[in-house]
Amino acid sequence: MTIKEKSIRWWAEKTKASRYVVRSGDFEDQRERAFLKKEGYVYSLNRRYWILKWPEEKIEEVFPSLYWKIMREIISDNTGSLKGISAMSALTGDQAVQNRLLVRTKEKISQDIPLPLDFKVTLRQDPLFDSRLLKKVQVAGVDIPVDIPERVLADISNLGFEEIRSFIAGTDFDERLLEAVYARNPKPVVFKRLVGLAKKAGRLDLVATLEKIIEAYTHYHVVKKEKLDTSQLAKEPQVISPAWVIRQEEQFKVFEATLEKELKSKIARIKKQPLSDLLASAREHKKYDTYHSTTLEGYQITPEQVDALLSGIIPEEESGGDYLEKLRNRMAIVGYSEAFDFILKKVQDDFGKPQVNEKLIKDTYYNLFKPSVDAEIVDIVSLTTYRNIAAFIRGTTYVPSSWEKLPDLMPSYAELVSEVKNPVIKAILAHYFFVAIHPYIDGNGRTSRLLMNYVLLSSGYSWVTIRAEQRAQYFGALNKGTVDGDILPFGKFIVEMLKEASLA
Repeated sequence: MTIKEKSIRWWAEKTKASRYVVRSGDFEDQRERAFLKKEGYVYSLNRRYWILKWPEEKIEEVFPSLYWKIMREIISDNTGSLKGISAMSALTGDQAVQNRLLVRTKEKISQDIPLPLDFKVTLRQDPLFDSRLLKKVQVAGVDIPVDIPERVLADISNLGFEEIRSFIAGTDFDERLLEAVYARNPKPVVFKRLVGLAKKAGRLDLVATLEKIIEAYTHYHVVKKEKLDTSQLAKEPQVISPAWVIRQEEQFKVFEATLEKELKSKIARIKKQPLSDLLASAREHKKYDTYHSTTLEGYQITPEQVDALLSGIIPEEESGGDYLEKLRNRMAIVGYSEAFDFILKKVQDDFGKPQVNEKLIKDTYYNLFKPSVDAEIVDIVSLTTYRNIAAFIRGTTYVPSSWEKLPDLMPSYAELVSEVKNPVIKAILAHYFFVAIHPYIDGNGRTSRLLMNYVLLSSGYSWVTIRAEQRAQYFGALNKGTVDGDILPFGKFIVEMLKEASLA
């Protein structure tokens, strides 16, 4: 076979597989590459990247159509993501090619890569590069790694308001992610300017969030807080639910109907109490609940340790091979205590009208693990996002949904829980489905029990503590739901625990 025949065959195989961007190392032979270049079948972008095209095609026509495929290869090779205004454009749905693409990279490299038609890619190394602070966005049908909106917001603060109006006005920023970005590199002047831009855009909720973050980390007072006029907010567009959301909705409704039929009369006989009595009782049993809820998750602690830590007695510095384990145990106790207090405050605010939503979930989880962040055994970014790995639960064949489905499942979960009318059944299902989804890497059990008790107390019922010695019965009942599709054993277990708590 001649060089020409081999070269054309190689080119045909690549283009048939939709490979229009290749690297220098992809060519089988330098002579073949030279032939293809001479005949116009390939075009050299630079020493590393080549475009495959038909000989009659001009580069001015081909390059724009392949732009984002080329960018994907460059970004992937340099372990990077779009940053700044480049990221903002992608996040707001702009499909256009960019004359100067800004890329944040993990690699030790800072350079401009020249491309045809005066285009270029600007690579800048970021020593704090973190893959958890990026997301994949489809641009012109190509998956491109892009900085998350919260990080982009800080990068574009020096742009004019008109350039970023739609981005600020139309983006739902996560408060905890904004805090995590700020905590890594506090810049009060930058966030002060963002406060002004957010105010211009009518995002007074964002103004309050930015102000709180600045004050928490720098004690830098910015502007007077203002209330958001919710009548100005745009309504969410209707979306078609994915199959996994539909399955969750169907199971939720079946479980709700089952619990309503079998447990409604038993629940009706459980006595409600005034808010003051509920809060006093919960505070009295706080140490007891902290010990049992934490021990259920496998932490090796004692009631005496809980009593000492929550009484303000700090143990002396320890060393040795088990130092880290003891530190984790202590931070778990302190974290649960802070999350407990947070829930009681929410109960006071929401009494008679409990509302389980993603903000409550994220704030509860944040309080549960914030002491571990302060002790530098947990990274703050991990507090702001759902898990990004597969989850497996020890002792059961049940495997929670893949992490890619969480952005669909969690909003659906919150909406489903909020629609349940019977408050005890609402609490049971809030607990069960949170564990079934398993949205976090750690802390799902404790978070689910705190959410359950938030609903119970806010509805006039006593705080329920599941004791360490009930571990087998408790997890067995959960397993009946997740593996066998039978929610009744878990529902009966919680109702019996509630009856017991109400009589105490």
